[in-house]
Amino acid sequence: MATWKLLSNEVALKIWDEALLKFDDYSPYQSYAFGEYRRALGWEPCRWAAYNEQGEIVALMLGSLRRYPLKLGLIWCEGGPIGDLSVCDQSLQEAMKQTTGLRWIYCRFRCDRVSTTEDALKLSAQGWRRSWFPLTTCYSMKLDLTKDETNTLKACEHNWRRNLRRANESNLTVRRWLDPDVDEVMAVYTAMQSLKGIGEQQSREEIAHLWKTLGANLVLYRCDDEEGIVAGLLGWVVFGNHAWGWLSANTERGRKLHASYLMYWTLIRHCQNIQITSCDLAGIDPVQNNGVYRFKRDTGAVPIEYLGEWDWANRPWLQWFGNWAISRRSHLKHAEAVAKNSVAVPMKNARGQRAEVRGQMSEVTGQC
Repeated sequence: MATWKLLSNEVALKIWDEALLKFDDYSPYQSYAFGEYRRALGWEPCRWAAYNEQGEIVALMLGSLRRYPLKLGLIWCEGGPIGDLSVCDQSLQEAMKQTTGLRWIYCRFRCDRVSTTEDALKLSAQGWRRSWFPLTTCYSMKLDLTKDETNTLKACEHNWRRNLRRANESNLTVRRWLDPDVDEVMAVYTAMQSLKGIGEQQSREEIAHLWKTLGANLVLYRCDDEEGIVAGLLGWVVFGNHAWGWLSANTERGRKLHASYLMYWTLIRHCQNIQITSCDLAGIDPVQNNGVYRFKRDTGAVPIEYLGEWDWANRPWLQWFGNWAISRRSHLKHAEAVAKNSVAVPMKNARGQRAEVRGQMSEVTGQC
């Protein structure tokens, strides 16, 4: 039987990441630094550790807490729980209630470990339910980086290799971006959002705090055209001996010059040189975003399915209300973005020409 404890910031700073990296399913979304990133964005990081009878840590869960009136709280866990899921039972649920002082709790987690029937049945038996309105996809692509450079390139599809050659012939310069300008990064995302009429992908606050808290783990490259103007950027977070796709964007010119191919190849070689064994290329959606899916697939990456999003509440009505509230908020944010961006859509001027209102077209995270 395991006992869950809420670790203080001081204790977690000393032992959290070391304990986390001992588990095969560790994730940067469960790292100490990611908790501090969430803190900077207004969440309260809660780091729970499960100890067995021998005093060994057998499971971990970093949850981000938002408190509301009447002792109501929302706990959102990304990438976890980590370790032995059999201990994520009533003992964890009771620990969340007791250590936070909350009366009403709605907890949702997105577990980034390969989905198995055994784990799904285990979670269901413990009172967790699959979220009926997931915030993220449970499908991704994993790229093997243990092969040498020659065989890694050989594993790529013919068209992918051809576009890489085109990028090499376009006088592009790819270099490590050690001190990125937040406004320059945001300009790409802002232009894409307004021109494609989609919601905010990265806020300025998120980008700024990303470098302050996770900068030591972020490997970011930029691609400049022959005039020295940024045509794209690509950033992976490295944690342990794995990497995860985090930032990716291209301007319209970068897309024409196949900048994504050159950046991906440069980052792949960088990670191989520092002994990184694999990279999670981030979520995929073959139906709604087939182009991104094909780009990632053609690198030789293989699709994987994670356990995905599950939730629990200490009252049945709260579990229903939590899903409903999240779905409504998502729909309202999308409607707000469409209304806001409609003002910035390129309009035909008096001569019938298209006028650029927000600058160059760019792409959402993961697009090429």
